[in-house]
Amino acid sequence: MPNSIESVMQDLRYAMRMLRKNPGFAAVAILSLALGIGANTLVFSVVNGLLLRPLPVDRPDQLAFLETKSGITHSFPTYRDLRDRNQTFSGLAGYRLAPMEMESASGATRIWGLLATGNYFDMLGLHPLMGRFFHPADDARVGGSPYAVLSYGAWRGRFGGDQGIVGKTVRINRLAYTVLGVAPPDFHGVELWYWPDVWVPISMEPQIENYSGTGWLENRGTWDTWILGRLKPGTSWAAAEANLNTIAAELAREYPDNDAGLQFKLAKPGLAGDLLGGPAKAFTLGVLILAALVLLAACANLASLLTARASDRQREIAIRLSIGAQRARVVRQVLTETLLLSMAGGAAGYALAFLVSEALTRWRAPMDIPVQFNVNPDWRVFLFAFAVAVIAGALFGSAPAWRVSKTDANAVLKGAVTDGRLRRLAFRDILVVLQVAVCFVLVAACLVSLRGLQESLKMRLGFDPEDVSVVAYDLGLAGYSDDKGRAFDRRALEAVKRLPGVRSAAYSNSVPLSIDQSTTNVFPGDNPAPRPTDGVSAHYYEVSPDYFGTLGTKFLAGRDFTWHDDDKSPRVAIVNAAFGRQVLHSDDPIGKQFRQGTKGTLVEIVGVVEDGKYVSPTEAQEAAVFWPILQDYNGTTTLEVRSSIPAAETVREMRQAMAQLDPELPLYGTGSLDQMLGFAFFPAHAAAIALSAFGLLAIMLAVTGIHGLVSYAVSRRVREIGIRMAIGARPAQVLRLVLGRTIVLLLFGSAIGLALALAAGQVLASIVYGASPRDPRILLAVAATIALLGVLSSWAPTRRALRTDPMAALRFE
Repeated sequence: MPNSIESVMQDLRYAMRMLRKNPGFAAVAILSLALGIGANTLVFSVVNGLLLRPLPVDRPDQLAFLETKSGITHSFPTYRDLRDRNQTFSGLAGYRLAPMEMESASGATRIWGLLATGNYFDMLGLHPLMGRFFHPADDARVGGSPYAVLSYGAWRGRFGGDQGIVGKTVRINRLAYTVLGVAPPDFHGVELWYWPDVWVPISMEPQIENYSGTGWLENRGTWDTWILGRLKPGTSWAAAEANLNTIAAELAREYPDNDAGLQFKLAKPGLAGDLLGGPAKAFTLGVLILAALVLLAACANLASLLTARASDRQREIAIRLSIGAQRARVVRQVLTETLLLSMAGGAAGYALAFLVSEALTRWRAPMDIPVQFNVNPDWRVFLFAFAVAVIAGALFGSAPAWRVSKTDANAVLKGAVTDGRLRRLAFRDILVVLQVAVCFVLVAACLVSLRGLQESLKMRLGFDPEDVSVVAYDLGLAGYSDDKGRAFDRRALEAVKRLPGVRSAAYSNSVPLSIDQSTTNVFPGDNPAPRPTDGVSAHYYEVSPDYFGTLGTKFLAGRDFTWHDDDKSPRVAIVNAAFGRQVLHSDDPIGKQFRQGTKGTLVEIVGVVEDGKYVSPTEAQEAAVFWPILQDYNGTTTLEVRSSIPAAETVREMRQAMAQLDPELPLYGTGSLDQMLGFAFFPAHAAAIALSAFGLLAIMLAVTGIHGLVSYAVSRRVREIGIRMAIGARPAQVLRLVLGRTIVLLLFGSAIGLALALAAGQVLASIVYGASPRDPRILLAVAATIALLGVLSSWAPTRRALRTDPMAALRFE
């Protein structure tokens, strides 16, 4: 055993000495691996953070998120029925994301919190950092539980880490709440992407959301609750779903108006069930495949470098074999050098991935809602990087080791050609073809993503966000009554209309493609007793007059709202064209009527506007209805201004105007409308950035690979080039000699890459909206990129070949 350890240490010392003698070779090899392993480690770190790492709670494998076939929300009465009737869950907790207004020494600020049932923390098995959590007894009476649990981040950031915070009161929505405790540092709620500042018992919902009475807690027709359950030990998901659907059938019989057709299913918690979990899985799978291609290109680059190095060391190895070195020991020595390189590359790649992961974790998406992800590497990521480094070194180091094992020492020492360069297709050629093919796929993916992003930015959204600035506020959170809120909105509108450069202004409860979206079930008015299953889900907005003109939405028929469309006038609405087709089965719905809910009053359609995008740029045409805001008041207000001056200046003027009306009113979501839509276009931007990075890595690796191939070919054929030039070869003939094989390899690699890119269309479609690698402009651009890479990579060694001095070359040989 000691001899074996000493032998290994000798191999390591010799490998390090050889690498120090060739720092350029070592640097290029380590950099190639660092790029490939770093990209894969970073992607795996994201996958680990979103899909693999368990929630930091007790027995996370027993948790399940409840969904229905129509979405992820449930009515609170339905939650109570499921909690009390089920036989397969040891606990069910309800919660809801909620904006709030919190007062501090610096004034009132808008925050995002979580309304949760009293058993939320108990079911998760959590222990507070200090104080205590609220329990079911703290959530027993509507409006009677003014308690708060702070997140660790809010405690440190908003209250300076006050050690005596427990028992103190904080003002939320201008009411006093007693701080019960502080959550542990690693717990940010059960949604991985949403980090609330505070948890409040759900019984305080009417005060938090400014509802009278019990709000939606007793309304079976309002589906605003998310439900998380803990399965009893030994209970399968299938058994739990069967039990839930038995209860669903009972509820459908008891409450046919609201629960007809109710059907439950379970999903993994953490990403709002399948709402975000499904797209996240598709996205990460596609990115993992592309990252694997980058690693494949890096390993091919490494194998090419090692093969060339093995050829250059044939004489050294032959001498070692001729003086008695065992062939197995020499092979082991070559593998040791390769593994040392791969481990160094793996360490550099892990360090790179660690730094980027840290930055991603600290990064906050530029939007009002606190979207943030914890993708810090853990032991899984470290093991992944280590395994990739070892596997890469073992697999791609085996080629030069195999070459060494076949070395004929006598032939090499006699000067015979043993490097196989006369074969029709050498191993290095195969590696270059592989690199070019991978580069073609990744550059195609990059250009497809950029093209898709370009198209998404140019698509018609149903409105024109250019030159529109917005300021949002919540009068309900600020304590305004409905009447005072209506009056304030009108004063705010008149104030911003007087600002310089303003062409038009309006306000609404929300705008399409923003975070705050709502839907309602609508029914044709010609059916006096519709069934719940007859309804069509439609997006709805409450808007002021001139909203459509300010946002640039085209009218197709009818009229705009006026200030006479108030709560004293007949109910009216403006709908989009899809509403007419899907709800009323008519292309001319003007004058027709519909109902909101099965028993709602009749509403007359007075206008039709163009279809648009409401939740996602990728959605199909969906129905939308717009109510006059004086008939359907909403305390959550977005003020829109179309101006001829820059958005930054317009927003500054709007802030000053609002401060004169109410200096204590918190404003949020301020900026250009384009900025407000960042959440909707975030997936497209993220995909474009990720795929562009992969494309850039592929280009770097392809350049080094092709450059290495041509440089090696020139260095091995110096004597031949010298002889040809001495007997009168023209530069064009030398170029054909040097580049002929490279051009053929580029063509082969491009053809294979083209086939792979076309086959990868489905993967690209899961990452980028509107991805089409069959676009001839994309294919021509990729082919031009590969040709340019070939020229740039070959330029320096080709010039060196053309400048070869025949006499010097012959003397050298």
